Amino acid sequence: MNQLKTIDDQLNEMTRQGKILDALEKFYAPDATFQEGNQPVRSGRAAQHKHLSAFFATLKAFNGATLHAQGVGENVTITEWTFDMVGPNGPIVWNEILRRQWKDGKVVSERFYTAA
Repeated sequence: MNQLKTIDDQLNEMTRQGKILDALEKFYAPDATFQEGNQPVRSGRAAQHKHLSAFFATLKAFNGATLHAQGVGENVTITEWTFDMVGPNGPIVWNEILRRQWKDGKVVSERFYTAA
């Protein structure tokens, strides 16, 4: 689990710095799946990259991400975040839990739980 925590720490640091697309390329399997709450699953790193790129293109600013908590288990990590951004209509603050499943040092599944 120490190795998984080290890798998750590296991913979290890139997220904190706003390097989310770079982290996606580095830490996620090409066929990873992504799900926001109960929304349909997005399949593939390329699909997630396209989705995030479109969202980031609408932002006026990414003010930062604060990691509040982290849990590491058997091939799974859970993190609690607050994302502070400025969108086209003003401030956006997301409080989010991310559950990541890992295999061979790469995220193979990520699910987001967001609260306003």
